[in-house]
Amino acid sequence: MNDQNTFPKLLLKQYEKWPDNVAMRKKDFGIWKEYTWRDSYENVKYLSLCLMHLGLKRGEKVSIIGENEPQWFWGEFAVQAAGGISVGIYTDMVPAQVQFMVSHSESSYAIANDQEQVDKFLEIKDKVPGLRKVIYWDPRGLRHYNDPLLLSYAEAIELGKAYEKTHPDAFMQSVGMGSEDDIAAYYYTSGTSGEPKAGMVSHKTLIYSGGAFLEFNALAHDDNLFSYLPAAWIGEAWATAAHLKGPVILNFAEEPETVQEDMREIGPTVVSYGPRQWEDMARTIQVRISEAAYINRLLYRICLAIGYRRVDFIEKNIKANPLWKFLIALADALVLYPLRENFGLKKCRIATTGSSAMSVDTFRFWSALGVRLKQIYGSTEAGLVAGHRSNEIYFETLGNVASCAEVKISDEQEILVRGPQMFCGYFKGQKKAEGTVVDGWVHTGDAGFIDKNGHLIFLDRLSDMSTLSNGTKYAPQYIEGRLRFSPYIKDAMSLGEKRDYISVIVIIDFANVGKWAEEHHINYTTFTDLSQKKEIAGLIGQDIRRVNEGFPDETKVKKYVLLHKEFDPDEEELTRTRKIRRGFMEERYHNLVEAIYNDESGAEVETVVKYQDGRQAIMKTHIKIWKP
Repeated sequence: MNDQNTFPKLLLKQYEKWPDNVAMRKKDFGIWKEYTWRDSYENVKYLSLCLMHLGLKRGEKVSIIGENEPQWFWGEFAVQAAGGISVGIYTDMVPAQVQFMVSHSESSYAIANDQEQVDKFLEIKDKVPGLRKVIYWDPRGLRHYNDPLLLSYAEAIELGKAYEKTHPDAFMQSVGMGSEDDIAAYYYTSGTSGEPKAGMVSHKTLIYSGGAFLEFNALAHDDNLFSYLPAAWIGEAWATAAHLKGPVILNFAEEPETVQEDMREIGPTVVSYGPRQWEDMARTIQVRISEAAYINRLLYRICLAIGYRRVDFIEKNIKANPLWKFLIALADALVLYPLRENFGLKKCRIATTGSSAMSVDTFRFWSALGVRLKQIYGSTEAGLVAGHRSNEIYFETLGNVASCAEVKISDEQEILVRGPQMFCGYFKGQKKAEGTVVDGWVHTGDAGFIDKNGHLIFLDRLSDMSTLSNGTKYAPQYIEGRLRFSPYIKDAMSLGEKRDYISVIVIIDFANVGKWAEEHHINYTTFTDLSQKKEIAGLIGQDIRRVNEGFPDETKVKKYVLLHKEFDPDEEELTRTRKIRRGFMEERYHNLVEAIYNDESGAEVETVVKYQDGRQAIMKTHIKIWKP
């Protein structure tokens, strides 16, 4: 048996090598519970045998929905050990979206977290007749549920143990039949340009991407990785591969709301957040400092300036003299280390970000605090393609191309990728796959180039690269990333394609702007009311002027509006990975966009709001248009 070419085989290898070493930790009721590789092996084995007993055939699909917890990953490995294909579903998807995923993937079984997720399956069960059983792992609130569709995790494990008595070799035989070319999972794309597509990913794809992650980040069996990003996202699968191949210890928060507190307790050595999370934490620090006493604010500003000097030394590859080394160590001890510790980064030696562009401002800020953020770049289709090595971190780049991948740039500046880390096509979407993979190369849809150091540079999505009416090109994501560095701006979307100038739609950070309004004695009632205040427009205008300072005149932001609500994935304004669906947004807010470019002072905006229970409501608001 090739012991390294599938996820279940890698699990067996780690179990045989480190049976009593910690593989995972999960906090429950305030106590960290540790799971060894033996625990993982046994849970996977018996759950897999249960699925075989229930009738799961090789190649059949199993949907998994729930928070990042050991059972999510044991479920994934168990499905794959039985020869099945796992299908991750995001926890915040409404029943109709769950129905689409289950139906489209043709899932025969499902594994669900808790009552909330089970209720979604019970609501749609008549519309997905192919669904034969739902296994749930958190029984709270489900005691009196007696639907024959349901099976508790504990019961599933017992069924697996019983099946082993009559089929003692079934598990090992099934794992042994696995091949690196078998489809391991479906990962649905973000759907920025339409309906999500199911990317078929093989074990080879995942293992090569996990190997690339380890190539950029030297990890060992005692390194702790905090599993926080959605398990249904391809980026988390690369961390899972690092867990099985590394082997790195996975740590899980008690609840999504306790992530920061739980991270402080664990102090992980590896932290992976999306750009939005890094930006949110930076914004939180800035707001907390603004509320601190004068002496603390002064000390922070001095120490942060020293931190930025450290960044200059690193960027210019200059060795600091003894005085600067002392000042940097002092600033770290007094302010910078305590700030890192507050966010669970006290032991962090590898910090990564990916999935979308992040501003240089945010990179430099975290580096000034002593966190050397590293970029990784990849996609469902291309796999993990590039990343920073620890001794080659340049904020403007995506890092070196992975040794398993090959990259070239087309005449249109599109990044093209090929290699064993590529996906295997789209389920029920061969025609779409033919447009994505041409002559063996994945067309990423991203614009970029390779610099003289061999680093990959990302400009923007090809479809999002915009051109003003005078022919001037600009990258919307770059503008938006710089705006999000503000403590008062949660999100932004720039406009300007085929227009005379650039304008932006801004989403205020309600908590931070609300505190600022209270401190300045500005009365308000709701998010909508606060967003349309003249004083708040002035506050945001300061940040727009800050961003404009670094741009030539033709690409400066000339107008802006403060939207009356946040962008919402449930209303299809964002993808589940919080990428803006630009085409949809420009169509939805067409009246507002036209008012901006017709030199009007404001516009009436009518928005359809969808609630989780399926109800809809119409929100009408007058949005004011401002100039910085």
